[in-house]
Amino acid sequence: MAKLSVLPSQDIINGLKGKVDFYVWMGIPVARRWPRSPGKRRAPAVEAQWAKFAYVAALWSTTSPSVKAAYNTMASGSYFTGRDLFTRSYIKGLYHHTF
Repeated sequence: MAKLSVLPSQDIINGLKGKVDFYVWMGIPVARRWPRSPGKRRAPAVEAQWAKFAYVAALWSTTSPSVKAAYNTMASGSYFTGRDLFTRSYIKGLYHHTF
């Protein structure tokens, strides 16, 4: 990531689309190499999580509004959404303690 003093004009941004990604991060104009897909193969640990993730994603849509509201309340004041916490609680457990 490269910090910029200002974002370039829209014409320059459009001309470099697919090569350079321009955006504002924490109020700072920055540029980076255009994100690329890592390809079709993923690490075995990542692939092992796909079935769990697909299941919990479908489960969220059938969850009652009161349970969704509870997760949204827990997520308030954080960078997470209620759905993020719901997914994490299914895959890893809601809280992770390190002692």
